[in-house]
Amino acid sequence: MADKTYRILVINPGSTSTKVGVFDGETEVFTKNVAHEAEKLAEFKSVSDQMPYRRDLILEALAENGVDLSTIDAFVGRGGGLLALEGGTYAVNDVMLDHAYRGANGVQHPAQLGSQLANAFATQAGKPAFVVNPPDTDELCDLARMTGIKGVYRNVHLHALNLKETAIRHAHGMGKRYDECNFIVCHIGGGISISAHKAGKRIDGYDIVGGEGMMAPTRCGAVPVAEVLNYLEAGHSV
Repeated sequence: MADKTYRILVINPGSTSTKVGVFDGETEVFTKNVAHEAEKLAEFKSVSDQMPYRRDLILEALAENGVDLSTIDAFVGRGGGLLALEGGTYAVNDVMLDHAYRGANGVQHPAQLGSQLANAFATQAGKPAFVVNPPDTDELCDLARMTGIKGVYRNVHLHALNLKETAIRHAHGMGKRYDECNFIVCHIGGGISISAHKAGKRIDGYDIVGGEGMMAPTRCGAVPVAEVLNYLEAGHSV
């Protein structure tokens, strides 16, 4: 008996668009980048308040491409707003939805809509919902936690989904598993992530939400602490 091919709806909410795609196994059925006007998003008080608006646009995209929710086997969303956890695939549950709704990690970002949207569709269709390698994936080794200041330790916020997928695909292209390889992987977009991967774990990287890392189109990058203090002492404000 042949293995079943599962149909998956994938949702990736970003700051200016929501990317949506349907796949039969690894075969793309369709993908669409649904753009959002900044003025429209500004109407919502919080990121989570955008959920019904983005949900309806996704439903329109599915209808335009002749895809019925009842044909989907599983729903996968980008998992933002969560507390630190190891990389992997996680089933959406009530605790995750609560963390995503309020942004338990202290960051308000459209990625936290991923689990909420996936759950809304999954509930309607009676199917499971998941998130994969959330932005709060933290697998730093002990040495990478050190800062040189007692009581101050590093954590990490990076584009984990893309970084890990790139490493997994490259390992596959080499005829190996991800956990058999060591890589340096870069994500270059509105934000830039650079990370070290060892035996299937992302053991080092930057906290780009906290200000670490290099300059990027949407981030100033790391700056000298002494110069920032001098700037403030001179009477400037952030």
